[in-house]
Amino acid sequence: MKHLPRIIKTKKMTNKIMLLIVSICTLFLNTTFGQKNGKLGVGDIAPEIRFSKWLKGPQFNTFDPQQIYVMEFWATWCGPCKQAMPHLTELQKQYKGKVTFVGVNVWEKISKGESYETVVPNVEKFVRGNDTNMGYTVFVDNGEQHMGNNWLKAAGQNGIPASFIIKDNRIVWLGHPNGLDTILPKVLDGSFDEKAFKAEADKNAQKEREYMEARMALFNPIQEALLAKDHKKAFALMDKLTTEKPEYKKMMDITKFKTLLTEIDERQAVDFAKEALVTDPSISSLLLAEIYKVDGLSNETYIWLADNFPEKDKITNPLVADAIATCYAKGGNFENAIINQKKALEIAEKALKEGTMVGTVMDYTVQEYKDKIALYKKGELK
Repeated sequence: MKHLPRIIKTKKMTNKIMLLIVSICTLFLNTTFGQKNGKLGVGDIAPEIRFSKWLKGPQFNTFDPQQIYVMEFWATWCGPCKQAMPHLTELQKQYKGKVTFVGVNVWEKISKGESYETVVPNVEKFVRGNDTNMGYTVFVDNGEQHMGNNWLKAAGQNGIPASFIIKDNRIVWLGHPNGLDTILPKVLDGSFDEKAFKAEADKNAQKEREYMEARMALFNPIQEALLAKDHKKAFALMDKLTTEKPEYKKMMDITKFKTLLTEIDERQAVDFAKEALVTDPSISSLLLAEIYKVDGLSNETYIWLADNFPEKDKITNPLVADAIATCYAKGGNFENAIINQKKALEIAEKALKEGTMVGTVMDYTVQEYKDKIALYKKGELK
């Protein structure tokens, strides 16, 4: 296999790895594109609650008309969702007895044909690790993703975190949780202008639906070709899209790379990466996010990426250091795997002590890193 050129440094790239990869992962999540739902908005009766597992808090199936509810939709991969958790916990304490906060887990990544219930163990582990930061009720969407489809998508909410305020069994407000501080007091004292908000919310929801329909027209043909394993057609459609809309080039490049790597040929994938890096060095973070998860690649591929990942001495995200350590270990270089795993452990322990990286670094994260170091010292992966 050809040696690839050293990856060019890009400022602050290592801290953005998870944010960048999320945009790629969510492009083809489950059946996000091609699925249409009825409109749902302010003033409507709140949809039914369905779940696969109730993880925290008193269970209920219907809304008490005497109680106000905040339905907060989130996922374990969503950085802004995790950042909002401590403040939601504070709000639950502040409004105890008046408002019930409910974290609704949605949109975890699953394979086509899988039930959403398969994510329950990982979500449950996440919630246990964040028990203090998630001081409110939590449940997981049901197998058919009822909550994601009949709440979020129906309301034109195509991103998370997203919050719904329920009063008298009706939706009186929906939006980003940042708005709860100013909205909740008004809802509680009756001064909230629901009519004015509804007019604006309906307008924004219509714009979002039109935007998503336009995206569906762009991405559905690519998704269908990929699912049908018609790679030639899929790649041609990707090339056509990036020619017409260059802003999607990074997204299409990493999708093409992942397809080459996991479904076609490793050499072709690496050669493609070589060309892509020339025009956009920042995708090195995305390459790392894809390669470290894959087993069975050549040692050369793992070691090349780990050796040449930019600014390893400036990494402040333990997930990045952990991914680099994994590449070294899979490439058979356990000495460097230990060095980088220790770096990941050091960063994680510091974050845990200082209370930073909420939802990303937990007690079990630190233990997992310690276990990896022990394995690498024995020259073992598992």
